[in-house]
Amino acid sequence: MSGISPLALSDLAVLGALSTVDGLDGEQVGKVVAAPPIGPGMTLTDDAVRRILIRLEARGLAENHSRGWQLTKRGRTLWATKGGRFTL
Repeated sequence: MSGISPLALSDLAVLGALSTVDGLDGEQVGKVVAAPPIGPGMTLTDDAVRRILIRLEARGLAENHSRGWQLTKRGRTLWATKGGRFTL
């Protein structure tokens, strides 16, 4: 068994936001999570979003570029296979 804990609902919300738009900064990610195109949304503080982004980066699912946060190939693959079960 791997030592990595499963993704939390808030992690999936941030992954979903990043899958919607490439190149978001932390504040923009929080806004997309709070007011998604469909679904009720989720309120996350800027600090919570920052912690989640760092955690996703450590897992190789997201990376910070000069244009902002983006999903990695691994993150896009995960979202494509598992994200359909989660409505942002």
